[in-house]
Amino acid sequence: MIRALYVDIDLIHLNPTATYFPQLIETAIPNVSFYGPGFSSSDVLAKGLENWIRETGPFEMIIIGPNSPILVDDLNDDVIDSTLAYMHSYTHHQLTDSQVVTFFKDLFAVLPNVDIEHRLVTTLNFDYYGATDTQVKRLQDLNLILIGPNEQFVLPLAELPAFVTQEKHYQRKRARLSDCWFDFLHANPERVITALHYVVPSEFSYAPIVSRPPVVAIPGVEYHLRKEANIALKRSGVRRASKMYFHLFRVMNRLGIPVYGTQLGLHLYNQLYQRTLKTSRYAYTARTGFGLPVRKFFEIPAAGALMLCSPCTGYLELGFVDGVHYHSVEPNALPEFLQKLNRSGAGHDIAVAGRQITARNHSLQARAQQIALCLDALKRRTYRGAWWRHGEFLIEER
Repeated sequence: MIRALYVDIDLIHLNPTATYFPQLIETAIPNVSFYGPGFSSSDVLAKGLENWIRETGPFEMIIIGPNSPILVDDLNDDVIDSTLAYMHSYTHHQLTDSQVVTFFKDLFAVLPNVDIEHRLVTTLNFDYYGATDTQVKRLQDLNLILIGPNEQFVLPLAELPAFVTQEKHYQRKRARLSDCWFDFLHANPERVITALHYVVPSEFSYAPIVSRPPVVAIPGVEYHLRKEANIALKRSGVRRASKMYFHLFRVMNRLGIPVYGTQLGLHLYNQLYQRTLKTSRYAYTARTGFGLPVRKFFEIPAAGALMLCSPCTGYLELGFVDGVHYHSVEPNALPEFLQKLNRSGAGHDIAVAGRQITARNHSLQARAQQIALCLDALKRRTYRGAWWRHGEFLIEER
């Protein structure tokens, strides 16, 4: 049995993927120990990571969680300040800034020399297109293995759609976009434990769509295609689910009210978000310009709504078939498509099939089993990468 050490800060996030990552790892590796602020006592932390490894080891694997910026070019004041600012605004915790900074500095000092064979880091929420050559060199120097999307889900810049240039997140980082991350993934499949977002049991709903109001939800930030869909629906008069809570929380956050920085605020936001998906007959989402499989492509079918979408990169490989598990619809065609659905009353079987394949392939339990298979091959030194092929998770071994 693999013996692993999980190192990170324990935080509650706006994005559930990061919140539940420790649970995902413990499900995949039952014999795992946790170390870091929120996981360990102040006395243990005061002695440092190196001492903890010496006293409680040996370990075969060390896994760095999503809250430690281990891949930054340099742990300078700007990185620390931006990390703390994010933690204050979008996570809940009971830690002091001093505890966090001390932990980061200790981790950065110890990790290069730690005597553990396999070193892993999660990149599920990493900024792939904004990655730098220096970051790629750092992960190579640290001999890190990634837990995140492989090359199937990260397109080269030349293959991105033209509308990507209109999106704010593209414009903000236009000057530093590159293919260095895609190139690394393409050249090193054996360095990637292929994993994407996942959903937890509380996110599933079994209420049939016929018992739900015939409204369509478009959750989340209005990226280009989602914005077009909202405009088309507004012009046509098709009923949309209310997003009052979403806009209210954003306004309050801009006014400096820490609605995403308290446990109550995060709980309320996520409950309202889930309620919208679970009480809407239809839900629409669309790929961003970068095409990554964002969490909504799993949340919507799990919630039992009939998913209408412009699919993300690799969606077919993940097992989602157009007309079987969801309907592919471009934004301008959405109003007419919804009107046809309402007249025909169709969609129940597709919504059920979407929920079932999400439970089978993309629940926390399923993702943990996939990771465990990869880690077992890694331990046996036979791992050469993992791939999705039409809904089947395949591991390549030597």
